[in-house]
Amino acid sequence: MKVLKIKDIVRTISITHKFDKDKLIAINTSDVENGIMHDGTLTAIEDLKGQFKKTVQKGDILFSEIRPANRRFALVTKDDCADYVVSTKLMVLRKYNNEVDLRYFYYCLTNQPFLDMLQRKAENRIGSFPQITFDLLSEYAFPVPSLSEQEKIANIIFSLDHKIELNKQINDNLETMAKQLYDYWFVQFDFPNEEGKPYKSSGGAMVWNENLKCEIPQGWVVEKMGKCTNVLLGGTPDTNDNSLWGNGYNWLNSGEVAEFPILKSEKNITPKGLEKSATVLAPKGSVTLSITRHLRPSILCIDACINQSVVAILENDKVSKEYIYPLLNRDIPRLMSLRTGAQQPHINKETVEAINVVLPPANIMGAYINIAESIYNAIFNNAKEVEELTKQRDELLPLLMNGQASVNYHLSASFLSSLILYRDQYKFYDMKETIIQTVLDGMRAVLTENQLDLLTDVTRKALSECEITPKATEEEQRNKENVELLGAFISSKKVEGCSDKTIHYYKSSIEKLIATVKKNVCDIATNDIRCYLADQQEQRGLSKVTIDNLRRIYSSFFSWLEDEDYITKSPVRRIHKVRTDALVKEVLTDENIEVLRDSCHELRDIAMIDLLLSTGMRVGELVKINRDDIDFQERQCVVFGKGNKEREVYFNARTKIHLKKYLEQRTDTNPALFVSLHEPHTRLTISGVEVRLRQLGKRVNLNKVHPHKFRRTLATMAIDKGMPIEQVQKMLGHVKIDTTLHYAMVNQTNVKIAHRKFLN
Repeated sequence: MKVLKIKDIVRTISITHKFDKDKLIAINTSDVENGIMHDGTLTAIEDLKGQFKKTVQKGDILFSEIRPANRRFALVTKDDCADYVVSTKLMVLRKYNNEVDLRYFYYCLTNQPFLDMLQRKAENRIGSFPQITFDLLSEYAFPVPSLSEQEKIANIIFSLDHKIELNKQINDNLETMAKQLYDYWFVQFDFPNEEGKPYKSSGGAMVWNENLKCEIPQGWVVEKMGKCTNVLLGGTPDTNDNSLWGNGYNWLNSGEVAEFPILKSEKNITPKGLEKSATVLAPKGSVTLSITRHLRPSILCIDACINQSVVAILENDKVSKEYIYPLLNRDIPRLMSLRTGAQQPHINKETVEAINVVLPPANIMGAYINIAESIYNAIFNNAKEVEELTKQRDELLPLLMNGQASVNYHLSASFLSSLILYRDQYKFYDMKETIIQTVLDGMRAVLTENQLDLLTDVTRKALSECEITPKATEEEQRNKENVELLGAFISSKKVEGCSDKTIHYYKSSIEKLIATVKKNVCDIATNDIRCYLADQQEQRGLSKVTIDNLRRIYSSFFSWLEDEDYITKSPVRRIHKVRTDALVKEVLTDENIEVLRDSCHELRDIAMIDLLLSTGMRVGELVKINRDDIDFQERQCVVFGKGNKEREVYFNARTKIHLKKYLEQRTDTNPALFVSLHEPHTRLTISGVEVRLRQLGKRVNLNKVHPHKFRRTLATMAIDKGMPIEQVQKMLGHVKIDTTLHYAMVNQTNVKIAHRKFLN
């Protein structure tokens, strides 16, 4: 096999255009992307910038000198290019070696590993931006097999590229459909009425909405984004601490959330990185929005942490991703106008929370989601196919180039069959033709050419009405069975009333175990789970508490398999509870509390501290309280705890006074008890409360001031003052008294006094 340098295959062409027409189509680097040369801009000769000089013809390769990683390249396929003038920032490469197939060379030049290498070279260049020249490019060499083999390789790669491009075009059309569907239902309000006719156009009742300054269908409501869903702001772990970065969780920056949908992340953070930073883990299905510079929404197809330039909007029973995403897309121009900051124009989390959301009755929203969900699922599936096909293409080309994979029929068939897996729908490879060719190859030695032709016709006719799919591999079959069993288990947990958060934790934990062990779940043994837990503890540095949580999850899963008769005995039975260290958790002293109160400059903050301390409520309960929930006469309010369980909590006289003062000075109409200090005065979120308490603690040099610390402090104070443990349990809303005992700390001074009283 020959090895030729690039300069032996192509030359760089720089022929200045004659400028013999009034207008020319200017092709800039931005008009060339991922193998496509876009239409460019029809520009008058006198308005052309000085960089537009070069001519181009069919068969030329346009390749950007700047930032190879941006994939600014294309093969010119237009027959007539007389009206085109190309920027000097684009190399025009023209093949002159007849031993090299044009498409084969183009794929070699634009293969991702080669582009990655060029990018590294460009970044090492001394200059203002990463750049390469033809002199640098020309010295690199590619293996060049026979011309017929080059053509076969090019055909295979072209077929993959064709499928990739087809999927992208389909997704463009599907996105347009999804946008039109949203506009039709929630902008024009022409959703189908009970008779199946357009609601507004058919005279459906409309009412004026002051917030939107327009009419909306009768019975619909308008809520703020922050009220009808949870909006999370991310953060970045310390980049100088290597223990925070590595295997664990996907982590996204604002540039990565520009992709739609989001299927991967370049960086990962460890569990410690999640714990020791302000980032949050957004679940799959969340809608993301970059809030710095160019505001772009997207949808997560993976669980991922986000940085401080990104917010994640969590879908729920009220609003789904299929509703939030097009809403944000439509609202982008308005949000762009609200950006502040000269160097880094941005919006903040509160701006997103203040977005008006038009909410229809549940039946209408359900009908919309039933339609929209199928569209978005098709987009996600196509995008995943594109991701997988791109990966396969980039892996396949070097193998073919270097002769590690042959392009003869048998190996090609074998290799492509391995690519299919669950993707048998790919049109680039016809299984029927493979069968026909296999039969012909086997009969070629005993049949004449005429007989082979007849056999071809008969076989093709016999298979014409058949649908053929590749046989599932052992791994595929195992994965399918595992997915089905896990899905059934998760469904049983949903029926039991487990929260979405719990369901997600169960599912992700079991999936990681299955992916690591690589066995059918019914064949997983005790030692497999022990080794997995030990590896997790050693490699990822997980705490004993986390390891025991995983053990309990696996115990629940395999016990369910046992109860459902999939296995005879749970392998977790012989894995005992992990002994955890009994850590003394800090509480706030009386002095700490008074210092915190003195640090409060806002009535809201002191009211919030007093309410947390006197009730011991959870922060999730605090942010859900409305003004109307407060009974000042009885000094009590109703909260919704875990599992949507309702309970009464009680507050003291001091809290009553501070709450009243805070509410009296409020001028907004938000029903929430605690809202942001600045307009539009949106409901405080969990993260908002946590951040504020942390800030108050820093003012007075108190570490680790968080909402849960007030809850633990109240439990300790109550037991210290003689409140029966059963009543403390009721006050905190615990199902089991063991949980209450974990929260409560016995004052050591009281132990000393009791010892002297009873034992001396």
